[in-house]
Amino acid sequence: MRLKTARPTARLRQGRNDWYRITNLADGAAEVVIYDEIGFWGVTAADFIRDLKAVAATEITLRVNSPGGDVFDGIAIHNVLRNHPATVTTHVDSLAASIASVIALAGDRIIMQPHSQMMIHDAAGMCIGNGSDMHDMAAMLDRQSDNIAAVYVERAGGTLAEWRERMRAETWMSADEAVAAGLADEVAPRRDTDTPAATNSWDLSIFNYAGREHAPPPILATAQDPAPETPPVEPAAGPTPTPEGEAPMPALDEGLRERLGLNADADEATILAAVDEALAERAEPETTPAPAAEPVAAQLPEGTVLVDSERLAQLERQAAEGVAARAQQRIEARDRDLDDAVRAGKFPPARREHWARLYDADPDGTRQTLNSLAEGTIPLADIGAPGGDEDTNGDAEFDRMFPTYRKGA
Repeated sequence: MRLKTARPTARLRQGRNDWYRITNLADGAAEVVIYDEIGFWGVTAADFIRDLKAVAATEITLRVNSPGGDVFDGIAIHNVLRNHPATVTTHVDSLAASIASVIALAGDRIIMQPHSQMMIHDAAGMCIGNGSDMHDMAAMLDRQSDNIAAVYVERAGGTLAEWRERMRAETWMSADEAVAAGLADEVAPRRDTDTPAATNSWDLSIFNYAGREHAPPPILATAQDPAPETPPVEPAAGPTPTPEGEAPMPALDEGLRERLGLNADADEATILAAVDEALAERAEPETTPAPAAEPVAAQLPEGTVLVDSERLAQLERQAAEGVAARAQQRIEARDRDLDDAVRAGKFPPARREHWARLYDADPDGTRQTLNSLAEGTIPLADIGAPGGDEDTNGDAEFDRMFPTYRKGA
């Protein structure tokens, strides 16, 4: 059973040979072009990994225009690009939808071309079988969707639940919206000399929405959204420094002498001492903090008591042991009563299990019934066995009843 995302009809192959290629360029660079679906009907992971091994590059340009495809192939392609020692720069030339968006996120830097789009949604698949098969399929689809969401979380931040919500809604994003969501780093600038972006030639009717223009606006808030900036705090105004070589303003000293009642010839040391004394007089006496109130004991409902946790565990253990002992006593009493009834011939041994079930369900009632049964109802000795005293007694009785018969025999 293969797990696939949607399978739109490919039209890029018709009359073209550039739908998928890996090319070694000059100066240690390479270009990877994926203009096809992902999986056995397009670019398979096995082919991709084999071709990539032939590339000796320190920089890889990955160009993507794909509607997605097989989830497992897409995850494998994503991982081999992520683990490649080269620096990978992704260009979404037109469309990176479904698992193709995961492949695009393998890049160290992701650039959306103008007018390009990105789409994310839950994994989908097909299953034929019974209810158990359907449950298994649903569970596997959820696991794969979680795996895909984890790639988005790693790249853009946010939570798994937030990205799964966007995936379930099938979220389409324009180039700017993909950058705002944190799934891309920038939108390539448009230049007059640029070649037009690759035309999106996919049949998108398999999706819920046939492109961004037909889809509702995406929910773009992620954990990477910057926090609102706090305006810088203006530094507090400090004292104006006195120019070097100049004395402090005399008006200040005169004012202090006047307010403190000092002589006109009082020096700075006298002024400072008077200021300290005035401040000390104005200082309020320190109050001793009130002692903290002792905690009030919790009010317990009537009939309840507090028990230490260890003591409670001991009581519970002892109670369990008592229950087990009482159960064993009941079993022994039952077996004793049933054994006595069998020995007394009240019921045959073969019916002992039947009476044991009755006893377990209603000990008192069963005990009364057993007591009411007559003893000897079931013979305890073998009947009609040959030999022994019964044969001897039978011969004597025969001779008594027919004294002449045996003689003439």
